[in-house]
Amino acid sequence: MKHRILAPVAILAALTSCSINEDTVDGPVDKTLYDIVTFDGNVDGHARFSFQQVNDSPLVNLVAQGELQSDDLKEGARLYIIYIPESGLPYTSGNITLRGAAFINSGPIVEQEMNDDMSLWNRDKVYVYSLWRSGNYINLHCRLTYSSEPRTFRLTVDPATIGNEYPDLYIHHEMSSPNDNHDRGYYASWDMTTVWTLPSTRGVTIHVANSNLPQTTFTFSK
Repeated sequence: MKHRILAPVAILAALTSCSINEDTVDGPVDKTLYDIVTFDGNVDGHARFSFQQVNDSPLVNLVAQGELQSDDLKEGARLYIIYIPESGLPYTSGNITLRGAAFINSGPIVEQEMNDDMSLWNRDKVYVYSLWRSGNYINLHCRLTYSSEPRTFRLTVDPATIGNEYPDLYIHHEMSSPNDNHDRGYYASWDMTTVWTLPSTRGVTIHVANSNLPQTTFTFSK
């Protein structure tokens, strides 16, 4: 299924400015952090988020200074947030000052046989900045050719490899038609729980048509 992909779309404007020592530009500044998180809902007037930094690092729970409101925002949504931890410590649960939040491309992994529907999975390239696992999620920061037309951009698994120790996953990027427009930056976060939690799974191999480096396969192990 083709859909319009999302550049990080702000759903919350910056709430506070970074605090800078008034006497000198070399003074202490608040540590601003940027992370992909799960929105856990608004509870008692405060937006709550959770995430794992990388791989199986401890779960971090964050509580913002107020609620996060948007007609399209649902509990469980994956967001890119900008924030300052009140403790000053990164990747530590606690209260935060939320400075911004944005929707990103997300969704569950999709089973797709390697048939004609996948014949063009690697035609339109993905300029990979970073690809990492956090818990059951695969996260991607990349550049893609810009187009306002719907396209396929998802994480798929070849069902013939489900049950293997390392199932084959594909970042399927297929535009409606090739073009030579400029690039834009995008984030994506896909939930691979249905594959990652199988007893037979020791890890996954991800295939991507990477135009940044010669590396086109990435392996993540438990």
